[in-house]
Amino acid sequence: MQPLPAEGQINNALQSRFAIVVNRSYGNAVERNRIKRQIRSIVATLMPQIRQGFAVIIFPDTTCKAMEYNHLVVSVKNVLRKSGVLRQ
Repeated sequence: MQPLPAEGQINNALQSRFAIVVNRSYGNAVERNRIKRQIRSIVATLMPQIRQGFAVIIFPDTTCKAMEYNHLVVSVKNVLRKSGVLRQ
């Protein structure tokens, strides 16, 4: 049995969490950090539309390198919508 969350942690337990994992095969550190920053920015702008209580791991593949930022936004939205994390 897990202990109940402290009073200040109740809202944090309901909030969705995101992790962005990029393999070394994606590219050098600059490329890996850039895609992580871009996806973090996209997720931050979508937070008001995201349902609570989800833990999401995002694995961008090498096709994301060639994408423009606007296309990446559309792709992330579609993935989150299909998975049921993003409200319609």
